[in-house]
Amino acid sequence: MTLHRLKTLLIVATLAFTACAGRQEEVVIHNEADLSGHKVGTIAGSIYDIQLSPRKDIALSLFTTVSDCTEALKSDKVDALLVDEVIFTQANLHRLGFKRACQLSQAFPTAYAFKKGEAELVPAFNSFIAEMKASGELARMIDYWFNTEDLSPQDYPQVETFTEGEPLRYGNCEVMAPMAFFDNGEWHGFEIDLVRRFGAYLKRPVQIELIDFPALILGLQMGKVDMIGGSIFVTEERKQQIDFGDPYYDVHPAVFVRDTDAAGARKSLKVLLVEAFRQNFLVENRWKMILDGLLTTLTITLWAILLGSLLGILLCAMARSRKKWMRSFVSLYDGFMFGIPMLVLLLIMFYVVLAHTGWGAVTIAIIAFALNFASSAGGVFRTAVESVPGGQTEAGLALGFTRLQTFGNIVLPQAVRVGLPLYKGECISLLKGTSIVGYIAIIDVTRASDLLRSRTFDAFLPLLAVTAIYFILAWLIGLILKLLTLNTRSK
Repeated sequence: MTLHRLKTLLIVATLAFTACAGRQEEVVIHNEADLSGHKVGTIAGSIYDIQLSPRKDIALSLFTTVSDCTEALKSDKVDALLVDEVIFTQANLHRLGFKRACQLSQAFPTAYAFKKGEAELVPAFNSFIAEMKASGELARMIDYWFNTEDLSPQDYPQVETFTEGEPLRYGNCEVMAPMAFFDNGEWHGFEIDLVRRFGAYLKRPVQIELIDFPALILGLQMGKVDMIGGSIFVTEERKQQIDFGDPYYDVHPAVFVRDTDAAGARKSLKVLLVEAFRQNFLVENRWKMILDGLLTTLTITLWAILLGSLLGILLCAMARSRKKWMRSFVSLYDGFMFGIPMLVLLLIMFYVVLAHTGWGAVTIAIIAFALNFASSAGGVFRTAVESVPGGQTEAGLALGFTRLQTFGNIVLPQAVRVGLPLYKGECISLLKGTSIVGYIAIIDVTRASDLLRSRTFDAFLPLLAVTAIYFILAWLIGLILKLLTLNTRSK
């Protein structure tokens, strides 16, 4: 009961602090020079990062996503954000309590990118975009997606789609309305609409993959996708690595600050909580994203545990073999898995080793995690078996048992009791480790929460939901293995 009250108090205190934070002093910025002396946030690796990094007169904070930038401004970790102007609609600014301080004069052309030396898609796209501009259709799309305040699912443009033929694989790194976003489990937005029209122009079905920006160009170069987008600015440096199609939109940077004069009466904590729950989970059936992500996390975790355990048993047997080359192989294998970060292994398997197998990202993730888990599981099995005194094996053989009977009836039950607690820890570590699969275009439960945050600009409830899910899953794994331990001890 005490633990329950403590959790409730923590949740209420956090919500109360978030909802009832005092008003900060107004930040006045009219141009880029006025950023001097302020804490400024922007996206890591963006053109704004490159431009602001040399400046010594500002405190620059870099974030992975716009959602993280938004939370930083809401919680006063930064004084201002320098991001694309189109990111925040007027409705979102009002809801967040932000305002646009100024728009910078410089404009950046954005374009889709293709693999270096691509001889077919680039000319085809340039012809397509030229026709869109000449017919006025591109201007109408821009007007709809950027000037319509209340975008309703029933009003989204219907684009002709094809189900047969070689798919046009599109890698997208941005999840932010109105450029690209999820609605009822489907992709929508200006850039999504445009790439679908390009697919119809080619009479090819479009396959959309969500890839983090750091891995986006790598995925294109390794052939995982045919084209990439996500408000990618055309720069001379990037032209050295990839080919750009003709630009389709000019993005203006803007500075956003907190609106200290935002109107609106204070709402009770209960009302705030209900509204936040509705916005995060009920609107657009967003709870389905969490559920789908949960199923993906479970699929990767359970299959990786199963396959990794089987391989771990094999490694354990090889490590106990009398053949030196087997023991040496296991030692080398364990050393490699111990020395390489799981994220690096996952990226190597996805973009290099298994890049051209045609296997899905989930399958490759299962293989990568199983290979890593096999090393730790094999070590647990070996430790458990070696904990049983060798004299018991000799006694079993002296009684007439075969080696297999001796192991199954005498050694294994004792080894299980020793190894299961260690094995439980490795399983839980694997579960938590799957949170990195978003780097290879998998929408697991962690990535699903990121997608929620990109739509609602609310970090607390999505992250709280994911925390609760991982806690419950880890508890269930521990409970199941504990029951197995008790069952083994009772025999």
